[in-house]
Order: sequence, then C-alpha cells, then structure tokens
Amino acid sequence: MAKSVPDLDEDCELNSDTMHDFCCDLHDETPHFSDCQMEWHEKIHYTTEQEEQTYMFCTAECTFNGTDFLGSNRQSLDLAAVREHLESELANDEDEALMYRTYIQCDKHALSLLPHKGVKSLAKRMARFGCHPYAGLVMECVANEMILNCPAKRFHQTPQCVETRNQLRQCQQYLKYRS
Repeated sequence: MAKSVPDLDEDCELNSDTMHDFCCDLHDETPHFSDCQMEWHEKIHYTTEQEEQTYMFCTAECTFNGTDFLGSNRQSLDLAAVREHLESELANDEDEALMYRTYIQCDKHALSLLPHKGVKSLAKRMARFGCHPYAGLVMECVANEMILNCPAKRFHQTPQCVETRNQLRQCQQYLKYRS
C-alpha cells in the first residue's frame, strides 16, 4: 500500500508516520511497543488521520514509560539510561554510537518542535487521553533518522521503506531551504 506524498510544511517530518516503520535493523519493534499498541488501540478507536496520529503518539509515550528513558517532566530524555540500554542491546560500538547520537539529536529536535502550531494542536488532542507529544516526537525523529541514516547493509530495501526514505529526503530539503 503506497503512502501519498505528504504536504511540505514546517511539520512535514511528522506527516510521514514513520514511527511504526521499522526500516533499519538498528531500530526494531520491542514487545513493550506491541503491548502499548494493543493497549492504546482499545482506548482510541481512530477513523481519521488526526485520531491515528493521537493513537501513535500515545503509544510512543506508553512505550517510553516502560523504559527509564523519559524524564519526570515528560519533556526530556535521561541520556545515561538511553546509553546504558544501547550498550546492553547493541553489540557493535559503531551502531551504539550512531543510535546514541540520534537520541541526543532527537531530544533537542523534539523540544524545538513543541511550539509548532501542528504540534500544539496534537498536544491538545492528546491531553484528552493524558498523553504528551514529546515522547512521540522523539520516537518519530529516531525512526526518521534511522530511515535516513541506516547503514546500507541494515536498511530494508522494501518499496515502502524506499518510498518513505525519499519522502523524508524531500521534507529535509524543504526544511533546509525554508530556513
């Protein structure tokens, strides 16, 4: 099933719905993520793209809540916990370094997106369910970065992953030239 090309705007990177696309072997779906998907599917019966986005972002926060990654303010990462997790999960130092740099970058990037109009609108929708968008912004960013920067031998060359990578590249070009 092909995705339509998202509109290019300040939030185009959030319009690709990549957080559930595991296109890189370095960034895999965890059992806890699957549990959160089922839990939130019971709570949010989505029929619109906005409702689906709310579902995905609440699922992301649920997933992060099952780790020690999320700070108590729900708007920061405990980078020491992230590093410890990556050290225990990844055998290759290069992979670990790439993922850790990605989490540092995505922590900052998520905070920069919070004031965006689209993210504020998402936050209002999520608040009804007791969720905050930060964890979803981080998870979406990590997924995007893994799609864009996955080592070639680890990238899944499926039509969906290739198409998503192309869409993300278009979005990045748009954001680069817009600023």
